[in-house]
Amino acid sequence: MNFAILGSLEVRESGNRIPITAPKQRAVLVTLLLDVNNEVPVERLIRYVWDGQPPAAAQTTLQSYIYRLRQLLKPVSGVGLETSSASYLLHVDPAQTDVWSFKQGVAEAAGLNANGELRESVRSLRAALALWRGTALVGVPGKSIQQEARLLEDERIAAYEDLFSTEILLGNHRTIVPELRKVVSRYQYHETLRAQLMVALYRAGRQAEALQVYAVIRRKLREDLGIDPGPELQELHKSILEQVPGTILLPPSVSV
Repeated sequence: MNFAILGSLEVRESGNRIPITAPKQRAVLVTLLLDVNNEVPVERLIRYVWDGQPPAAAQTTLQSYIYRLRQLLKPVSGVGLETSSASYLLHVDPAQTDVWSFKQGVAEAAGLNANGELRESVRSLRAALALWRGTALVGVPGKSIQQEARLLEDERIAAYEDLFSTEILLGNHRTIVPELRKVVSRYQYHETLRAQLMVALYRAGRQAEALQVYAVIRRKLREDLGIDPGPELQELHKSILEQVPGTILLPPSVSV
C-alpha cells in the first residue's frame, strides 16, 4: 500500500518510505488523498492548508508545493498529479490507499452481514480495522484536516460497533471481552460500546462486572458532563438487574 493516512502520513514505493516532511506540503497531499481521483478546488486546498487565513500569495505558494510534491511522487508507480486553473487532481489506484481499503472492507462486511454470512463479515471488518495504525492524520497540521480525522474516527467506531455486534450474534461473547475493554477504554464516553461490553459480560455469566461497567460510565458522565446515560443504556442496566435471559438481551445497534 503506497499511501497511508490512518495513522501518521506515510508514502511508500516498493517498501521504501518517501519522506514528506514540510508540514504544509503534507497538508496539501492529505487534502488531495482525502478526495483522491477527484478534482480538489484550489479554494479548498488553500482553506485546509492555511486554516482560512492564507497569505496574500497563497495560490503561488500552493503551486510551489504542488511542484515539489510532483517531484517527490515521481518514484511512486501509477501516480499522476494533474493541474488546472481552478483545481488539482491526484490520480492513484484506490487500492493503494489505506483509507479506501478500509471503507471498502467495511462496505463488503455490511453486504456479507445482510446475506447472513456473519463469519465472513467479521473477517472483513477485522481486516479493515487492522489498517489503522493509530489516530488518523496524526501530525498533519490544520483544523480542517483534523476535522476530517474526526470523521474518519467516527467511521472507525462504527466499524467496531458492527464487529462486536456480529461477534455477539455468533456467540463469541467470552472471547471478545478483553478486546472490547480495550476499545471502551479508548472511547470512554461511547455508550454503544459500553452496552456491548455489558452484554458480552452478562452472557458470559459475569453479571456483577456488567453492572460495574454501567456504574463506571454513569459516574463518569455525571462527573465530567453533568448528564446521565441514555435511555438505551439505562434500559439495558435494568434488564441485567432483572436477570433477563442473556440469549435475548441485545445492546443498541445489535439486531437478530
